[in-house]
Order: sequence, then structure tokens, then C-alpha cells
Amino acid sequence: MGVELDGKTLGLVGLGRIGREVAKRATAFNMRVIGFDPFFSTQEAGEWGIEKCELNDIWAQADIISLHAPMTPDTKHILNANSLDACKDGVRIVNCARGGLINDDSLVTALESGKVAAAALDVFEVEPLPTDHPFLTNPNVIVTPHLGASTSESQVKVATAIARQFDAFFNHNEIPFAVNKPVESGKTASAV
Repeated sequence: MGVELDGKTLGLVGLGRIGREVAKRATAFNMRVIGFDPFFSTQEAGEWGIEKCELNDIWAQADIISLHAPMTPDTKHILNANSLDACKDGVRIVNCARGGLINDDSLVTALESGKVAAAALDVFEVEPLPTDHPFLTNPNVIVTPHLGASTSESQVKVATAIARQFDAFFNHNEIPFAVNKPVESGKTASAV
């Protein structure tokens, strides 16, 4: 037997582009969406229908936790024995972001005890996943390859986005999506 999404609370860890897209879809299923992201304001979260909160609130309130954070020293093992113990009984975990956000051993223990009802994972601490890993035999775990851009349509979208970024840089002195400096336009780039 499955469970309905209607009326459940989704806890998002990471409110970047993908986290916000997940929130949009979750609200279509009448889910309450709560989220944590240290770089996102309460107002910005609210514009996406997300109640911004702290990690402890997510652990305590979420029926489903979906990870969308980068791998950093601060996020490594963000889900571990302590945070899983703080979760609701029967929580469901989704990690399609980065291996290492979850301590795999802690998740195995939580699955075996029933604290975590189910997990859906496409990234792992050790990759490739060892053939004798407990995730592969646990009936409450869905394991898939990390296939973010493995469709014909997504390949066209990625190629188009890259072409637009080259055009913006070489023809307009703009650097969209810069990781290491906040540049929004050619004028700003000149000033920087």
C-alpha cells in the first residue's frame, strides 16, 4: 500500500532551482511545503509557496524529506543518526542531489528500525554502490541511476542553455549564473 501526498508535509533541504521546482509540483498535490536554505529569505520562499524554517523544524514536521543541497562541509551527513532520530516516525527520504548528504549507515539503521518508512535514492556516499549494499535488497528503498539530463529533450535544453551563455558572455559581456561573483548585466560586469 502506498500513501497519498494530499495533506502531507514536504520538507525541502535546499531551495535552489530544483528545490523550488519540486515545491511547485508538491503544492499541486495539496502538500504543505516547508524548506531550509541559508541563502534564501523568508519572503523569497513565500513567493514559491514555501514556509521557510530551520532544519530542526523539517526533521520534526516533514512526512517526506527531499534533499536538494550542494555537497559542502556544512551539508555532509546533514541526515545522520541524530537528525533521523529527530524525524517523525515513518518519514520518507528522497535524495537526488549529492551522495554524502546522507550517512548511508544511519539510513540503513533507520530503515531497519522502521523510523524511516522508505527512501528513494539516486546518489550514494560510495559510488558505484557496492553490489552487497543493504539498499539493494531493502524492499522499502528505490535505487536508480543519477540521470538528471538523460533524455533527448534535456540534452537539447542543456545545449541551448550553454549556447545562450556563450552568446551572453562574448556578445553582451554578461555572465549569467556566475558561481563566484554576483554579475547581473553587462553594466554591472564593467563596474566589477
